[in-house]
Amino acid sequence: MMKSYDELTRLGKIRRLRQVVFKVLEGYHIQAASVKFFTIETNIMFQVQSTAGERYVLRIYSEEETTLKENQAELFWLDALMRDTDLKVSEPVARRDGEYLSITSVPGVPPDRRCVLFKWIPGRPLENYLNPENYYQLGQALAKLHDHAATLKPLPASIQPKRWDKVFYYPDEPVVYNTPAYSHLFPPQRIKVLEKVIELAKGVFKHLFADDQGLILIHGDLHFWNVHYHRGDLYLLDFEDINLGYPVQDIAVTLSYGRDREGYDQWKGAFQQGYCSVREWPDEDEKTIETLVAARTVMFINYVARIDPSPQEYVKSRSERLVGFLKRYS
Repeated sequence: MMKSYDELTRLGKIRRLRQVVFKVLEGYHIQAASVKFFTIETNIMFQVQSTAGERYVLRIYSEEETTLKENQAELFWLDALMRDTDLKVSEPVARRDGEYLSITSVPGVPPDRRCVLFKWIPGRPLENYLNPENYYQLGQALAKLHDHAATLKPLPASIQPKRWDKVFYYPDEPVVYNTPAYSHLFPPQRIKVLEKVIELAKGVFKHLFADDQGLILIHGDLHFWNVHYHRGDLYLLDFEDINLGYPVQDIAVTLSYGRDREGYDQWKGAFQQGYCSVREWPDEDEKTIETLVAARTVMFINYVARIDPSPQEYVKSRSERLVGFLKRYS
């Protein structure tokens, strides 16, 4: 008798999910020479090499992290970016029927797994090449994304991404930081810190979303691990977190990474210069950017507390950063 999927070991699940990959590949003009497990992040990915020598990555979406509508929004924008711009982005591969998204079921795996095949992205994460020149180029790339997103208004009615208009903006995201089950991670003083940040963030979101003018698709997660560098070019990855928001929110995400690293101030300045070489920097002030960074930190603290088996150090260190933010801006 076949074991249920939930009873399998990690390796057992990977072996069974390979069958999903082979089933999905039946819909493509591709003959697979090899299929190898690649990584598990929020999603599960397999590396595919064709008999013609071409390389791909097949992504099996996490059922918990995204919805079908959000996947459709991601593919809508990637398709438009490939058509309309010279930006180097994750390129989904169309099936024989012209569609990008496959919804596949195989015995022994939870049904209706959402899958997309992407072309292989060359290079290594930008984290390995941090310097002002590359951050200038990153600023240009983000500005080009925003310029393109502005041309897609109004969006088709079928495209319904989430909106980043509150701290906990993922659909059905459990908020646990203030519940009795997590009191060992969140003593009263730490809860007070998080709630002060949430209150400040509410004011920023209220200001940004006072009307829908300027509301566009934004990447939502563009940082130096989601960008590859290859032979002088930047490749933008992982559009699965795209949402409706404002350019300053994307900027806040990018600038929230690498703050403790030597050279950050130079990269930050170069990033802004690169952005401004393409489009105007948003009107919002530094406090707004820092409040958005803090709001995202609260979201991640809550998320890590919920999913990480040993979240203590992360929760502690990120909460201390929020204390520093409040001392400066509250």
